Amino acid sequence: MSGLHILGALTTALLMATSPVTVGAALRERLPLPEGLTYPNGITHAEDGTLFVGSVSNGRILRRAPGGEWTVLFPGSEEIFAVTSLRLDAPRGLLWGTSPDAMGLLRPDGTLGKRAPRLFAVDARTGEVRRILPVPEGGLGNDITVTPDGGLYVTDSTRASVLYLRPGGERLETYVSDTRFASKAAGLSGIGPAGIALAPDGRTLAVNTFGPGRLFLVRPGTAGATPTVSEVELPRRLENPDGMRFAPDGRLLVLEGAANSGDGRVVRIDVLGRASGPRPIEVLASSMESPVNLTVESNGRIWVTEARLRDRLLKGAAAKVPDAFWVTKLVLGD
Repeated sequence: MSGLHILGALTTALLMATSPVTVGAALRERLPLPEGLTYPNGITHAEDGTLFVGSVSNGRILRRAPGGEWTVLFPGSEEIFAVTSLRLDAPRGLLWGTSPDAMGLLRPDGTLGKRAPRLFAVDARTGEVRRILPVPEGGLGNDITVTPDGGLYVTDSTRASVLYLRPGGERLETYVSDTRFASKAAGLSGIGPAGIALAPDGRTLAVNTFGPGRLFLVRPGTAGATPTVSEVELPRRLENPDGMRFAPDGRLLVLEGAANSGDGRVVRIDVLGRASGPRPIEVLASSMESPVNLTVESNGRIWVTEARLRDRLLKGAAAKVPDAFWVTKLVLGD
């Protein structure tokens, strides 16, 4: 796989990787990706530290053991053509992902995609496709989180909903819809639910909206009642929030893609605390290039995919493809 590296891109990325800098409260280091993995998005990890990264532009999934080289786990296909989220269901050995054609403008001819979005699972060891499930008509599956029993929650960015796949289920059903998830604005501002994360209690969900920049907690109702949705009060709107995960200490880590300002950030918010009033937004890292998704190890180490999509989102298919892509490792300070 190392033979696929573009010399210039690798040299640039290696120079960046050898010079970690402290940004905010985190030590940042970049791990270069090889040729063929453009516009990284979905990312997850195994307990032994193995990383999995997917491409939003072609559906390719790479795997890397700690200290090893990147190898191709899945090359992408006609059925799995994008990877906007990756989550590992370790007990069942499944790597789940979402594959919407939302980024069709990244294709060589610059045309918008018309392929139906779907949820998929590949074998985490062999890359063999195990499941492909359609997203309900009119929906767009964006991000996912896996429950301990093998169920999945999926954000639906166009129908202002969170979808649910029961363990072993054959179809996605609506778990909760809320008018506050929606946006009537045009373009990026109209994108609704994006990032989703399951709290340590295994029941509470955090959900954000990419365009409006709002953050919500969703809690299951009692005895089969409709889940309750409450908005997290913040001192400001988040700037294009995307991937989220709860840290080992129970605080929520949120990525701000920052399409307008270009100042991508990793922020931390204590959404489960009992304090009243707006929850402070603590910036852990800034000046990132379109951070879109993340995974968090048990020791607190954070891995972030920087998609470098901003130029393409603003200019369309005429924008030049960046000459290097990477995954960023963040180690938090005290």
